[in-house]
Amino acid sequence: MMEPITIAITAADRQQAYEFAQQQLTQERSQQVYRNTLAVLVTQRFLQMLGIDTDLGASHSWNPLEQQLENIADLYIPSLQGFLECRSLSKSDRKCYIPPEVWSERLGYVMIELDEPYKEAQIVGFVESVCVAELPRSYFQSLDVLLECLTSSLQPQPMVQLSHWLKHTFEYDWRPPQNLLNIIKSKKILFAGLGRSELESVEINPQAALVKIIQTTEDDEVRWQSAELLWELNPQHPDCPVISAKDLGIYLLGYPIVLMVGILPKLDGRMLILLRLYPLQKLSHLPSGLRLMGLDEAGNSFFAVESRQQDDYIQFKFTADAGDRFSVRVVLDDASFGEDFIV
Repeated sequence: MMEPITIAITAADRQQAYEFAQQQLTQERSQQVYRNTLAVLVTQRFLQMLGIDTDLGASHSWNPLEQQLENIADLYIPSLQGFLECRSLSKSDRKCYIPPEVWSERLGYVMIELDEPYKEAQIVGFVESVCVAELPRSYFQSLDVLLECLTSSLQPQPMVQLSHWLKHTFEYDWRPPQNLLNIIKSKKILFAGLGRSELESVEINPQAALVKIIQTTEDDEVRWQSAELLWELNPQHPDCPVISAKDLGIYLLGYPIVLMVGILPKLDGRMLILLRLYPLQKLSHLPSGLRLMGLDEAGNSFFAVESRQQDDYIQFKFTADAGDRFSVRVVLDDASFGEDFIV
């Protein structure tokens, strides 16, 4: 069963909530709108992690007039043509208040735990329908039910187009998140493939030496390591690999795991693909038994690596041709994440 998910509340979120709250006529309504706004923004960020688009502008909760008239905290999901209601409660609350005006015309109800100073929130439960104003916590369903409700009506997700990444065009849920890229850069991977002369050249003139290695070496390990070092120095350099990442915590029992995907052209026109799993900062090591697997177009496994105790990361590197299709699976106990790619 999926554990509650913690979502950061940003200063921009609090500013938006404050601006809406200032427009209200009473202190009670002001506080209500402030919390409703944060609940909606937290839910929106949660859905973004799932790759599900939302539309704040089409949500009743974003309409200033409706904010003054009703206690609403809805979020419109275009792909489902409906609204999720995002209801807040405090950590000490044993029940969540859901006003009668939102008991209908909702895809479901997400429960978000908010406490001052509003720096983070927890998504703690979900129900598909309500008919009472005060819903006890014991009635909350797990987030697995929410995921099933959201994904059962969605069309199959298209393949991730890695060739488009080379033009810096990314799918919505694979746009390079700067916070994850910073974490990747802070993780020091052992660069064992570079020879002594190459390392000496890098120390003398790092960027020029790395570019020369990338443009001349036929050793894939040396090529990737040099390119990744260059990416750390200057991620905009044209000889860098294109790298993005995704936080898999929502899929893996709440474990904060990052999947990094990188693509680097080779001298022969083929593509070097790297897949790597990192722990986020809350974990010093990967959980033991975490598996990273690759499946070819026919569904046959062509690699599988598993984390051991105290592993800082696990990875797999392979070469692919334009048009090749493959799937990546990340599995931890009974939880899993999957994504389909085309080169």
